Amino acid sequence: GRSLPGLPRELGSVGGDRPGPTLICLAGLHGDEPAGVLACRRVLTRVSEDSARLQGRLVCLIGNRRALAAGSRYLDRDLNRLWSNRLADEPRLSAAPMVEAEELLELKAALRKILEGAPGQVYLLDLHTTSSRGAPFAILDDTLPNREIALEFPVTLVLGLEEELSGTLASYLTARGVIVVGFEAGQHGDPRSVGWAEAAIWIALGSCSVLRDGGWSEVKEARRLLEEARGSAPRIVEVRYRHQIEAADGFEMAPGFESFQPIRSRQVLGVSTVGQVRSPVAGRVLMPLYQELGEEGFFVVREVRPIWLRLSATLRRLRADRVLHWLPGIRRHPELPEAFLVDWRYARWLARRLFHLLGYRRVGGAGEEGRALTMVRRRDWSNPNDPGQEG
Repeated sequence: GRSLPGLPRELGSVGGDRPGPTLICLAGLHGDEPAGVLACRRVLTRVSEDSARLQGRLVCLIGNRRALAAGSRYLDRDLNRLWSNRLADEPRLSAAPMVEAEELLELKAALRKILEGAPGQVYLLDLHTTSSRGAPFAILDDTLPNREIALEFPVTLVLGLEEELSGTLASYLTARGVIVVGFEAGQHGDPRSVGWAEAAIWIALGSCSVLRDGGWSEVKEARRLLEEARGSAPRIVEVRYRHQIEAADGFEMAPGFESFQPIRSRQVLGVSTVGQVRSPVAGRVLMPLYQELGEEGFFVVREVRPIWLRLSATLRRLRADRVLHWLPGIRRHPELPEAFLVDWRYARWLARRLFHLLGYRRVGGAGEEGRALTMVRRRDWSNPNDPGQEG
């Protein structure tokens, strides 16, 4: 990918003359994804010319500076898989023999400084691109505040992806009260990706009320551009399957697939050292892997009707989860508050969807010798009395 040497950690910051929320735009968490950096530069230039119309502050940060300089996804380890509490909050991480340990500590210090100095709510827009073709889309840890902002983006909203990935920066900051939306702005080298990433920044500025007047022409044009880019892709989807890979697997994605392309159950999607790789379920393929580095060969998603999200919000506000332990195969976790153990015999698609509706996510793999899933309720930071889990 295109390399971007010599970037500062803070690409730029513009504040209005009135206090308000803070929007952090993070670009280049992966070093082969420069589109977000270029988009941040464009928006910083424009808002600097008219900062009097801002309330609050826009800050653009760079993720993996050294990997961006090399044009590589990462140098030692994926920086967006290191943000678990155990790693990111471990002081000895600084002694780890990897470039990304230094990047994490520097980025964490920059984020802490912003969070400690922010007078109001802090938002984060995490900008990415993918190795495959396809329409742009938004991802989130599905708390109600995150969802409210994510739905402002007129692209496909992907639910459940964070449950399949561990150690992401988005989950780390969501657990600390930041409202976070991830945005995948198309393919790495597609010239449209910079424009789609720029559109996402403008929409975030308007949705988070950093723009005093949300009717800026750039916001209106951004919505039009992303609505057009979505095309026939569904409005909301949920992850059904993740194909995890390791280097020894020798996985190669079959050519020609792109995000949101319909696929059949048992359809051949690639090959590995053990033969053909088939999708275990029907649906739509998401982020098929066409680059050397990566931990997922592809995902499979299925459409979710918007009525489920409205039902979900109502059930969460009513705290309907308080009766979950009455259902067969479900019991309270003996050690974790706001958590349940779900017997594998009952933990099929409908059981997991029920927990997702009520604001829970799977944590870790199967517990109790493989017999149960641990489902933990996300904390709703918009409610100061919510006792859900922070990490």
